[in-house]
Amino acid sequence: MSDSQVHLVLERIALCLYPPQSEASLKKSPPNPSTADFHGPYNKLLYTLFPADTSFTVVPQYLPESRDSADFIDMFAVTLDNKTVFMLHLMRPKDIVFPSRREVADRQMRELVADVIDCPLPTLHAVSAMGTKLCFYSQPQDGLLTPRFILPDLELLVDVAPKARWDCDILEDDGAQRLQAVVEEIKQGCANLWST
Repeated sequence: MSDSQVHLVLERIALCLYPPQSEASLKKSPPNPSTADFHGPYNKLLYTLFPADTSFTVVPQYLPESRDSADFIDMFAVTLDNKTVFMLHLMRPKDIVFPSRREVADRQMRELVADVIDCPLPTLHAVSAMGTKLCFYSQPQDGLLTPRFILPDLELLVDVAPKARWDCDILEDDGAQRLQAVVEEIKQGCANLWST
């Protein structure tokens, strides 16, 4: 996919998230956006990065947070031959300001990655998205999950999922380029699987 195609998709995402009431509206959030406000834009983005006319499938998933919870985990899995090659976990944009919500996002992402037992690639990549802010995870088959886990302390308040981990924005060049680099690595890895 060319840079211009990715830029066009990002503009469409921006328009879906931030209706064009004025030029400045592209930088403003809708009032109190929920994860549902981001389902369509991220679905479009993932289907653009992993087109429907290829062997990739984008699978939206809404998993119960626990057996006793009415809350759901919103995520997208990208599969190749029914094997997960990428995941995107979605939370509300306002969750990024609360250490407890970032901790939940980090824990859920680690659990989701740990549950993938069939990734055919040397590294499973995943993204935690709080609105448009992204945190990148990678789990090599023979290595440690990054970013590294920060142990909580029972007596001290420890930020186990620092806000700085969500260090780029999908609507900015850096965020778009980082996501596109991960996608290209995944596609190359999958192409290597097909050629063997």
